[in-house]
Amino acid sequence: MKKAIWQDLWQGMQGREQTIALRCGDQAVTVQDFFQEILRAEAGLRRLGVGPGDLVTLITLSTPEAVAAFYAIDRIGAVANWVDLKLSAAEVAPYLEQAGSKVVLVLEIAFAKVYENRGETPAEHFVVLPLDAYLPAEIQEKLRIGSWQAKKGPDCLSWQEFLAPPGAASPDQTRWQEPAAITYTGGTTGPAKGVMLSRRAFHTSLTQYTKAGREYGAGGASLVLLPIFAAFGLCQCIHVPLCLGMTVILSPLFQPHQLGQLLRQYRPEQVCGTTSYWQLLLQDAWATQGDLSFLKVPRCGGDTLTGALEERLNAFLAQRGSPGTIVKEYGMSEVAGIVCISDETCRAGDVGRPLPGCRILAVDPETGVVCPPQVQGELIIQNETVMNGYYAQPQADAQVLRPGPDGTLWVWTKDLGHTTADGRVVVTGRKKRMISRNGFKIFPSVIEEGLLSHPQVAACAVVGGHTETGEVTPVAHIVPAQGSDVRTLEKELRTLAKKTINAYMLPGIYRFRQDLPLTDRGKLDYLALEREQEPQTP
Repeated sequence: MKKAIWQDLWQGMQGREQTIALRCGDQAVTVQDFFQEILRAEAGLRRLGVGPGDLVTLITLSTPEAVAAFYAIDRIGAVANWVDLKLSAAEVAPYLEQAGSKVVLVLEIAFAKVYENRGETPAEHFVVLPLDAYLPAEIQEKLRIGSWQAKKGPDCLSWQEFLAPPGAASPDQTRWQEPAAITYTGGTTGPAKGVMLSRRAFHTSLTQYTKAGREYGAGGASLVLLPIFAAFGLCQCIHVPLCLGMTVILSPLFQPHQLGQLLRQYRPEQVCGTTSYWQLLLQDAWATQGDLSFLKVPRCGGDTLTGALEERLNAFLAQRGSPGTIVKEYGMSEVAGIVCISDETCRAGDVGRPLPGCRILAVDPETGVVCPPQVQGELIIQNETVMNGYYAQPQADAQVLRPGPDGTLWVWTKDLGHTTADGRVVVTGRKKRMISRNGFKIFPSVIEEGLLSHPQVAACAVVGGHTETGEVTPVAHIVPAQGSDVRTLEKELRTLAKKTINAYMLPGIYRFRQDLPLTDRGKLDYLALEREQEPQTP
């Protein structure tokens, strides 16, 4: 059945009007109040002239107002254009120009850099989303919350000024195939591109997740660590849990080291995080001693989770009383986030099975011929969640949307991996991350898997670099466990690598550090690591 995004939300929360839909900071929003906020935001958008097909740009973090605005935009049949809040004023301008948005919704801490572009873009109205209610006083002072008011012009509205009494206009139910949201790729391996996602994609994802049965479900609470402007964060971390009757806990200013603190504060049954976030939990002072018996569904998407780290995390969760094991999820923005999820039959090292109705194959990257089970190829995906294309970049579509072995269009992921005889999917690495050394192809994930098996390695990432003589070599960035002697650990890692990794894959350089750089989506920032590389003698 074809349903709008807002219709799935209304249906999923029917009869739950007095329960909590959203939590943020110390604030709680009931379903009834949430619905009312959506309707008032819809009326506010219509009053500003927003109609079906119009792009409304949102430059914000995950707050209740941002979530309400998303559903309000969908009720009109307009398009939510999600732009990364961390972009500079100069970087924001092209997004506003390209989208042609007359209405921009911006979080107050980003207002100054966005408003700086007024008159140079089509934007006519700036709606400022509040943050004060969700922050303690000392953080408000540090961020100068409320200071935007001094720069407010006649084209600016606070959120409360923007809201309007619900009108009699009928919500849109017709735009099924057209774009409903534009989210931008993370840019971890290249420039960000706008992914156009339809109502079909959102509804299909909800249907597939419901059939898979891996969400905690109604009555539970789900802590969201991913930003709302990412496809995974918007669709599977916020929309799907809400439609299944869960309370969604938002953390707009989340920092990775705060995971233990948030678990202690909210005690959620479900957490939506990335590999890097879960890895940091292993080093959290509270979590290493605390009770995690409330945590039933620890979800993990984003970066590939190595088998060694998965086993370590599951052992850690069991020791802390959690009845759940890591639920692995795999996907990409171009398929509305997640299309593959693990179940109880999956094993360490795989990323699960395709969601019901989704097809994932490994094919020869050159010929497109399907690879037999266990044979590595490029992973390709076919699903009803596939994007409409890249916004304003049709030339880029052909690089990803290409004919598969059956002649129909598939998403070519640029991820390397294989399928198994029983239908599981294994991801071994990204084509762009592959290191070429003396004619040999080296996949960093293989090295990372071996190094993470050492108990004194808290985290690691491998990228290509050069020695002092200019020779290409894998560079292993290591975060040692607390109390480790770095010199001793390096000797042990070199010995371990020689025993577990082929000689041509051996890292020539080991660098020890306190932490690894992360993107604002919780993924390892491999580009940042590559930029750090300088010639060095191994």
